[in-house]
Amino acid sequence: MTMKTILLTIVLLILTSSVLVGQTIIHPWHVVDRGGGKSTSGGINLHSSIGQTAIQASASGGINLEPGYLPGVRQLGGVLTTLEYGTEDTWNMVSVPLIMSDYLKTTLYPTANSVAFAYTGSYQQRDTLRNLIGYWVKFPALKTVEFTGTAITKDSVNVNTSWNLIGCLSYPVKTSGIVPIGTTVTSSYFGYSGISGYYTEDTLKPSRAYWVKTSSAGQLEMTTGSVMIAPSVSSAIVTKPKMDREPEESFSSLTIKDAQGRERTLKFTSGSTDLDLTKYELPPIPPTFDVRYISNRALETAEPGKTKDVALRISSADYPLSISWKSYAEASLIVGKDITALKGEGTMQIKDAELSIKLRLAPSQGQELPKQFALHQNYPNPFNPVTTIRYDLPIASRVTLIIYNLLGQEVTTLIDEQQEAGYKTVKWDAVSISSGLYYYRLVAGDYTAVEKMMVVK
Repeated sequence: MTMKTILLTIVLLILTSSVLVGQTIIHPWHVVDRGGGKSTSGGINLHSSIGQTAIQASASGGINLEPGYLPGVRQLGGVLTTLEYGTEDTWNMVSVPLIMSDYLKTTLYPTANSVAFAYTGSYQQRDTLRNLIGYWVKFPALKTVEFTGTAITKDSVNVNTSWNLIGCLSYPVKTSGIVPIGTTVTSSYFGYSGISGYYTEDTLKPSRAYWVKTSSAGQLEMTTGSVMIAPSVSSAIVTKPKMDREPEESFSSLTIKDAQGRERTLKFTSGSTDLDLTKYELPPIPPTFDVRYISNRALETAEPGKTKDVALRISSADYPLSISWKSYAEASLIVGKDITALKGEGTMQIKDAELSIKLRLAPSQGQELPKQFALHQNYPNPFNPVTTIRYDLPIASRVTLIIYNLLGQEVTTLIDEQQEAGYKTVKWDAVSISSGLYYYRLVAGDYTAVEKMMVVK
């Protein structure tokens, strides 16, 4: 059978399925166009191509297949699917979970009272939306939005250097199973709720959107879990955000609440705890209420030998503000020219939106010690080829940290020595290790813990 005959057979099968389902089949493989092209015939659209010629140009019956390699070929569910999404009465981070016949924002979100904003280094207005791209859209009230279209179970999304606003497939996607191609994920995945602000997420949900930071331009390939589980209403509301990337019980906190009752919490500490502060970097500022340090982080630490002042950046707040604190550190809050010592617990009101607000941290006096033994998830994960493993020692201990493969065979020993108490960090360079799932095991005195990691190349 010739290549032309094979290609014609595939196209006829697609056309037949389109007629049976009664819906135009659209395959938008959104990848960088480097020499390929797009072809259209009837209800079949092939968008973009990349790199080398994998399919020779041919034509039959008005159907053109042009040169190009289509990476991460999209997998469809094959039948019409209905999904529902529960919105908040504010700005929502949303995505289109199905292949639709109409991608106009006004058709997809008829109850929205704003335009849709995508993010490509800055916010850009979009009238026509796309799958796997995230958008900010504002809704005037709690509402259920319904989508009916063809399910997507596997696809890839283009990402740029730094922060990206991405969507999800038609079913939940574990972040640990997302495969970066040509880039490295350098942040957690962040969702958003008007109640709690940004929160970290380990499972992406259909209809929602998420922030993720990458080291360079590339792609993120997603595959869903079991499609036997029927999708249900996906609510935007998250009342208990997850920001548990470090042991934060000993950190001090500032909670800022505006006149609408919206709260955001920042952390600070006076100890030099050797934290990786890049893990506390927040995504770009949302178009609604937001509080962060001027460093764009949710955590600040004191510095050895000098006083540190760091400004708070408060966006889209309704005054007056209420600021409450729980402080275990030697710190002060500077509002305009007034200085308030932060001792124990307390609250203050701020009525003037023009007043600057700064946190002042006294010089660190030494290292804060953890309260208990702990082994944390490596970061980033998945990774290629370097990752960081953190663990906590409340007391001096004999420590071993060993990497194992799936067969339980030892791959390498990272640590085998006596160590002092403290927050510990070790990096593993897996440049010579093949892709796959690995385990790392910490033994410190009588404490033992095991975590898993994913090498992706």
